Amino acid sequence: MTWPLSLLRAGCGGRSAVNFAFNRRCLNRHPTLYARAFAAAVPDEGLPLEKLRNVAIIAHVDHGKTTLVDQLMKQSGMGLKVTERMMDSKDLEQERGITILSKATRISWGDYVFNIVDTPGHADFGGEVERVLSMVDGVVLLVDAVEGPKTQTKFVLQKALKHPKMKPVVVINKVDRPLARDPGEVENDIFDIFATMATDDEQTDYPTLYASGKAGFAAASLEVARSESRPTDMKLLYETIRDHVPPPEPGVIDQAIVDLDEKGKGFSMLVSQLDRLPALGPTVTGKVFSGTLQKGDKIFCKSLDGEQVGSGKVKEITVVQGVSREPIKRATAGDIVSVSVTGFLPRWTQTLVSHVKVPSVSCTPIDPPVIAVQASVNDSPLSGKDGKYITMNAIGERLEKEAVTNPAIEVQASANRDYFEIRGRGEMQLGILIEEMRREGYEMTLAAPSVVKQVAEDGTVMEPWENVQIEVDLKNGSQVIERMSVRGAKIKDMNTVGDRQTINLEASTASMLGMRSWLRELTGGTATVVSDFLELKKQGEQPPRDRNGVLVANTAGTATSVDLGKAARLGKLFINEGIQVYPGMIFGESNSATDIDTNISRKHDGYQSAAGFSPPIEKRLEEALTYILADEKVEVTPKRIVMRKAILDERERKHAAKQAAKGA
Repeated sequence: MTWPLSLLRAGCGGRSAVNFAFNRRCLNRHPTLYARAFAAAVPDEGLPLEKLRNVAIIAHVDHGKTTLVDQLMKQSGMGLKVTERMMDSKDLEQERGITILSKATRISWGDYVFNIVDTPGHADFGGEVERVLSMVDGVVLLVDAVEGPKTQTKFVLQKALKHPKMKPVVVINKVDRPLARDPGEVENDIFDIFATMATDDEQTDYPTLYASGKAGFAAASLEVARSESRPTDMKLLYETIRDHVPPPEPGVIDQAIVDLDEKGKGFSMLVSQLDRLPALGPTVTGKVFSGTLQKGDKIFCKSLDGEQVGSGKVKEITVVQGVSREPIKRATAGDIVSVSVTGFLPRWTQTLVSHVKVPSVSCTPIDPPVIAVQASVNDSPLSGKDGKYITMNAIGERLEKEAVTNPAIEVQASANRDYFEIRGRGEMQLGILIEEMRREGYEMTLAAPSVVKQVAEDGTVMEPWENVQIEVDLKNGSQVIERMSVRGAKIKDMNTVGDRQTINLEASTASMLGMRSWLRELTGGTATVVSDFLELKKQGEQPPRDRNGVLVANTAGTATSVDLGKAARLGKLFINEGIQVYPGMIFGESNSATDIDTNISRKHDGYQSAAGFSPPIEKRLEEALTYILADEKVEVTPKRIVMRKAILDERERKHAAKQAAKGA
């Protein structure tokens, strides 16, 4: 192994040939021990491009992507103590077993350095995927050996393959599981996807490895992977990335500009990720397109059309080594780094440059948000009992902070600032954001989701449509087709493999509201839905109401088992006994189309026995949001997620309904 001279001199101060030779012997004898020192030394010296690889790992939810990254860190020789799902830094990521935020980490292996980006596997967080794909030159596509390529895999892969120079590596994971597929079947399915989506013939010429992220090995064939002599490490995956993914190519800047910018040599970097880090402030992560940058340098910010929109100084340049953030002296073209700035706040699609003459870096626009939810103060009778942050100002500050660091979220205040409209790309994305706020101590009331519409120049109201792919068991396929047809969807094609059916269709975003919850109930959670923005079309008829009425509490108190047992005869329950209720609070779904107001908090003398009833149906936040109608809301606090009527008083509610009927 060849070690850089700077590292060999480290520890002996370059003082003598004896110490220099001793350091070389120690490094060659204990490469693992010194690998971390190498990783830290390389960036300061300016990493040779031929020793650098930038690669993203993409996969379907729960196909083992984060576990594989954990193994790569563990086996890198950096001396990391790896815990399960280290890359999933958010509590919700670890609880739900999905990756929400894109994260980049630097891993050294031998004398190579890999910048590895762990990307989300859920379509609602596609904004996270889009913003990092411009940073990498290759992707590792991870596919479950039993389940094969799934709908969300195709969604993310398609975005990756839109980059014609992107080099893919296929890893069939979990090969140590009992196989239920015929040999070659998963491989054929993967090739069919590449043949359809590849933008270059070279993208269909990809290596395939067989691995187990949990066991920590990768092999060249399924036979070897399932044999007793299988490898015991990920060495083959490291080698494949090294050999198949090319080193980054620096961008070309006009020589006249480089001559003007003697220090930065035409530095430019697209804002691909934006954070506010403690002690560092606004921090941009991205791939250096051209030039070099050092701490203390003057920096400018330019919009996509080339207009200067800010200027300031470089506060710090850092990289993430494994899971810890470390400062480096200099950023060079091709590397993925984080640049903390002072004096201005960068935004998405903008470019950091070292000279006003350096042009902006072009980028692919991020799909627009399609769903909106209005958030206002919690005005229920129980408001203020659970949360720390209950005012509109507190809610607004938190939402505006999120909009700065999340490119797929938009926040707009109402004219009277009595609510904020949160716009996003899916039910889960909005649900995750509000769930995070709830856990941070926020209280709020949420209105029913609406579709983000636009008005054309001729006054025509336009609504978003999506490409939708639904994968269900064959026995459920006809029910899905019937329901979506009633909602105005256009069925494009269907494909059946074994006992699973994939339905491709075009549907308005409005027709998809609540469909994921319905599919989850219909299939017991086995359905998969992926949607991608298609285009804006003229607004059509709104989908029909396909939900029954609700059971509504009409008295304040604590729900009793006796009263819930009686109410269970009227419909399905959403709450259990012991829950504090108030007038207007929804506690179940009626068996009929009409709402039923009833008392479930009476005081009993102890002689009445509780009637048996089925366990209540507990709804997660995004399920509650898509369940409610226009005259209903969701109350969110650190301790409660409950549905309620917008008008709590029964008489006022009925009066308002009569007035609305007269107006209609």
